Amino acid sequence: MRTVIAMIAGVLSGVQPSWALVPDSVVGRGGVTVWTSSATFAPHYLAANRFGKLTAADGAVAELSVESNGLDPKKRWDYSFGADAAAGYRSAASYARYFIAEESWLPNKNRPRAVRLQQLYAEIKWRSLFLSAGMKERGSLLLDDNLSSGDMVHSSNSRPIPQLRIGFLDFVDVPFTRGEMQIEGNVAYGRLADDSWWESHFNLYNGHVATGIWYLYRRIYFRTSPLHRFGVTFGAQCASQFGGTTTYYSHGSVERVQHRGLRFGDFFKVFFPTEAGEEDFRIGNTLGSWDFKASYKFGIGTLGAYFQWPWEDGSGMARRNGWDGLYGVEFHTSGNHNIIKGGAIEYLDLTNQSGPMHWAPGDFPGTTVAGEARGADNYYNNSYYNSYAYFGRTIGNPMVMGPIYNTDGYLQMIGNRLRGVHAAIEGCLGTVWEWRLMAGWRKAYGNGFEPLIPALHSFSAMAEGKWHPAAINGLTLTVQAALDRGKLPSNSFGMAVSAVYAGKIFGR
Repeated sequence: MRTVIAMIAGVLSGVQPSWALVPDSVVGRGGVTVWTSSATFAPHYLAANRFGKLTAADGAVAELSVESNGLDPKKRWDYSFGADAAAGYRSAASYARYFIAEESWLPNKNRPRAVRLQQLYAEIKWRSLFLSAGMKERGSLLLDDNLSSGDMVHSSNSRPIPQLRIGFLDFVDVPFTRGEMQIEGNVAYGRLADDSWWESHFNLYNGHVATGIWYLYRRIYFRTSPLHRFGVTFGAQCASQFGGTTTYYSHGSVERVQHRGLRFGDFFKVFFPTEAGEEDFRIGNTLGSWDFKASYKFGIGTLGAYFQWPWEDGSGMARRNGWDGLYGVEFHTSGNHNIIKGGAIEYLDLTNQSGPMHWAPGDFPGTTVAGEARGADNYYNNSYYNSYAYFGRTIGNPMVMGPIYNTDGYLQMIGNRLRGVHAAIEGCLGTVWEWRLMAGWRKAYGNGFEPLIPALHSFSAMAEGKWHPAAINGLTLTVQAALDRGKLPSNSFGMAVSAVYAGKIFGR
């Protein structure tokens, strides 16, 4: 009854109540993006960290979205929603496929679907907690998605996964610390909806393909009070693939099929991975990272330094994988229209992987070799599940090239043992122009079990300019030019042009 009275009083007084049936505002966006490239795929920086929207060499896509204002942390109750759909043309890529009846290899062309539902979600919050259902674009909490090469566990590189997510809306004070220590955490269960993608891109010769896979993501971060000049954020992320069915191929024939199935108890067992039987030492494929970031505020902005230490199993969690990780320095200047707004420099090293060998006696019943060697971590790859990708794009850091680029139909990541550097800088020219420059180099030596001889390398760069015409409020015109030089995956030059208009459908 009090809630009803508060709503009526709020309407009469013109003040928004703490729980409103109508959101403060709803924004609609419509846009068109056209791009072209000189190779089979768009250059790295045209495609990376765009939530899987652009990978093909050429395309013309129209996108339409509607989204309410986000959850307001100042309200006790609040809700939000959004939907985003795209339609258009994208060029095809040819993947090798073995046809056992003909005993021959033939090209297998694949083209992204003409119509795509990119986002569809609804969220509700109470105090500092929120619940979200559906597909929503979410990037890294620790890193700047506009400047970084990408988060090691959950970047903005792949399409959003359908999921149910619960957690803290933002950092909240840890009790009895007087605000000096804060905590943030999320847990999400989802179902990967890309079975047809894996099946259509597989070469049907050697390897395996998994379908019906479920996904679990969880993280916990702590940080010191943001009111101080110097602050620290630290914690961990963890992601798992579980359930489903895996089909193994050998020389074009089905070798075996593993039906893992899904039981209600699996949702709890995978949260804290436990013993699962003879084939899986632990239920699911679990990976993650130890994360740390330190920031210092000074007169003209903020300077930060961070690292993410990845792990694929117990050896990596115990830091037996050397100095593998992503290391970066970033800065952001105060103000909204500075010539230089921010920048980042990063170094990625994934060459240790806890050593070159992995031997677990339990994998080979009856063996007389009782010793154990936990190595060949093989980041983002797994013997029972698909690689850590969604619709072929790496869910983690995109410098590790996803299987969508493997035109031989191999579904694992071929270059996860690599070193790379990345740099980005952005700024404004007045109030209507924005610019961004990115450049990077990487060298891949293979993966945890299969070397690349010789090693493959690539240099990538991109220049971007945005114009917000003062005469048309809400319109943004963007031009991007990018190039790749090397064999990850190939030499390529491309350009993209987009026009996006955003305006309020209703609200303040």
